Amino acid sequence: MQNSYDLRALAPTVCKILGVRPPRTAHVEPLLEVFETMGVQDRLAVVVIDAFGASTWAQVRIETPTFNAFANRHLLHLSAVMPTVTPVNFATMLTGAAPDVHLIRSREDELTLETIFDVLRTRGKSSATAARALSTLGILLSPFADHSGIAESNGDHEVSSIAVEAMKGRPDLLWVQLLDVDDAGHKHGPVSSQGIEAAKRADLHLREMAVEAFWQGYAIMVLADHGQHTVNGFDGSVTGTHGTIVDEDVYVPLVWCRPEELGEALGLA
Repeated sequence: MQNSYDLRALAPTVCKILGVRPPRTAHVEPLLEVFETMGVQDRLAVVVIDAFGASTWAQVRIETPTFNAFANRHLLHLSAVMPTVTPVNFATMLTGAAPDVHLIRSREDELTLETIFDVLRTRGKSSATAARALSTLGILLSPFADHSGIAESNGDHEVSSIAVEAMKGRPDLLWVQLLDVDDAGHKHGPVSSQGIEAAKRADLHLREMAVEAFWQGYAIMVLADHGQHTVNGFDGSVTGTHGTIVDEDVYVPLVWCRPEELGEALGLA
């Protein structure tokens, strides 16, 4: 799989959709295919399903009807930036900067660049997050948002509930990170029975959030920060990892829906 788009394009795309300038360190163009079909929106929810790469999706898609319904309307494949790990790619997604500019390698690092959240604040717009307490979004990036929704249980079920409640307050931008897929993949392999169940749970959480997005007039974008590949141990064990340049780690799907498309996609209209 080859394409010319990578996750540096997400920040300028999100900003163009919300009608604001991109962060100062964003130096690539917005994804025109996304903007041309999305247009300017009042409110946007971005849901990142951690490690839900294109390869994993292709093998578990029978369990992801909500994600599939969005993909049937709008789909692009993007490349993660290197190395294909969560802190590096989240920093890029929120600033538009390449890794050699933002210098983030760990969720405990200090991000000194302007983020999408900062840009929105300068324009009188609000932002919120929904994330696990021990996640990259929770530790590294939620402090930049106006409202940090932190799941102290470190479970995606609470993250989803926080996101649903946050949308009732109608922030202009809501950013969400789900981690079950990544967790199960590391422990058992991305397409193990546990990995497939995690993808199914993630899709159910996505539906919960998308239904609320429909009622609250949100557009929605869903993607992954990176993928994951299977590791077969010499002892017969099966686990998963990422951080490399193999296709399974690099390529991620991006899907989106305008508010008026959500009802049909979810079977509500």
